[in-house]
Amino acid sequence: MSLQPLLPAGCEEALAVVDRYYRTAGSTELSQQAAATAAYQGMTRASLAAEGAVYSVTVTLSQDFSNMRFILSGMVSGDYAAAQTRTTRDAQTLRDVCRSDSS
Repeated sequence: MSLQPLLPAGCEEALAVVDRYYRTAGSTELSQQAAATAAYQGMTRASLAAEGAVYSVTVTLSQDFSNMRFILSGMVSGDYAAAQTRTTRDAQTLRDVCRSDSS
C-alpha cells in the first residue's frame, strides 16, 4: 500500500481557493466580483501557511484576484478578460508548483 505524497505547505488551501473561484464566478459582474473578493481573501490566508515557490505564487494570485475585483467594481480601469487570462495562467503555475514539489 502506498501513501499519497503530502502537498507542500499552503498548496491544499490555495488549490481549494482556486477551485472555489472557478465554481462560483458565474457569468455576471456581481457574481464574478463576489468570487474574486472571496478568492482574494482565501488566497491571502493560504499564503500565510505557504513557503518558497508556493508562497510566491499565492501572493501573485492574491494580487490577481484583488485586481479583478477592483476592475469589476470600477475602482481601477483595466481589461477584465486580460486579468482573467493572467489569473488562469498563475493558477496553472500553482498547480505545477504544488505537483512538482510533492514528487
